[in-house]
Amino acid sequence: MFIVSAPWIVPVSDSVIQDGSIVIAGDRIEAVGRRDDITRSYQGLEEKRYKGVLMPGLINAHMHLELSYLGQSKELSEGQTFTDWISTLLEKRGKVQASEEEIVNSITATIDEQYQAGVVLIADIGNTHFQELRGKTNAAGIEVYRMLEFLGPDKGAVDRTLLSLKSLNAELPVTAHAPYSTVPVLLQAIKHRCRESAHLFSIHTAESAGEQQFISSLTGPFRDFLEKRNSWDGSFDDGGLGAASTSTVSYFEKLNILDDKTLLVHCTHVSTEDIQLIVQSGAKVCLCPGSNQFLKVGVAPVTDMVEAGILPCLGTDSITSNPALDLWREMGMLSKVHRGVSHDTILKMATLGGARAMHRECDYGSLSVGKKSNFIHVSSERLLACQNREEVIRVLVTAGKPAEIGHVVPGVSQ
Repeated sequence: MFIVSAPWIVPVSDSVIQDGSIVIAGDRIEAVGRRDDITRSYQGLEEKRYKGVLMPGLINAHMHLELSYLGQSKELSEGQTFTDWISTLLEKRGKVQASEEEIVNSITATIDEQYQAGVVLIADIGNTHFQELRGKTNAAGIEVYRMLEFLGPDKGAVDRTLLSLKSLNAELPVTAHAPYSTVPVLLQAIKHRCRESAHLFSIHTAESAGEQQFISSLTGPFRDFLEKRNSWDGSFDDGGLGAASTSTVSYFEKLNILDDKTLLVHCTHVSTEDIQLIVQSGAKVCLCPGSNQFLKVGVAPVTDMVEAGILPCLGTDSITSNPALDLWREMGMLSKVHRGVSHDTILKMATLGGARAMHRECDYGSLSVGKKSNFIHVSSERLLACQNREEVIRVLVTAGKPAEIGHVVPGVSQ
């Protein structure tokens, strides 16, 4: 057991503590409180004192690490659409020749960058099963929950995917790509598998206006995109499941794939009715403001979500759709655009929201008794100048990545 102390402790689930301490026992938090009280109750323990703030590690709830080797994409030019970006990405992926080792090394480098930025848990989606990445943990303790992503817009692709799913180990998490790339029967099959294995089902949802048009009428840019790729055979309307849905969320509700282990990513184009369906189902929402801005797809109605009782989590998406995979930047962007959402709530999104969405609240998301002792300490000139709790939270949310970030690692002197 040992003690870590700092001028400020931000538990997230409780009030900010000035001049506070945390007792660590093994890999769990034993106690949190004011330093005077902690040191009096735990006399004789070694104490490590940090500058600045002790706080939960960040949780990046949506990444595509596999795309890291492709590097940044160009911004959309005037007149280009979301499907134009997808086409460009697929073309680039087909042209860039990279070995499996190079791809894995790029993934590992991005994971390490996330660790250096204070991230402790990542939800990652990829199209290839790299055995060496399963459950990857670096020496400092960042965790990656990796889901193998499937899509199938036509009968041939669906048949191949269903065969692949049968051959996979049941313990391997899988998920679906998006409602415009995965026909109803396959969405249901993948969600059924997730339910059987108690796995997270993470899916791109209501990301663009074109998606809404496709869901409601099976027309528009996504229909054109599939036809150009010879991937349209009417399977989306098989049995009537793909027709006459007013929105992506209502479509998912009709398919019975909304529940508390469904993570709806982006939700840029959702209505008041959609938000109520999300609340009723217990599904979670992941916001990616940096990616949405880069792809010019719109702004999620975050204030409406929060007022309805939803605590979204945050994700950065991939480097191909976001020039900076930085959750501190994502928080700052939210605070500028959604001024009605408090700084406290935005900080909860980047920590507790991700833990809840990934069903890891028993380990991460806040500094409280029983949680993992894998949390972070941060410091900067602005944080050191803070005079009250409101200033501390405001600086953490709006000032960008702190100058100093480190992980509190059990049993290791830093």
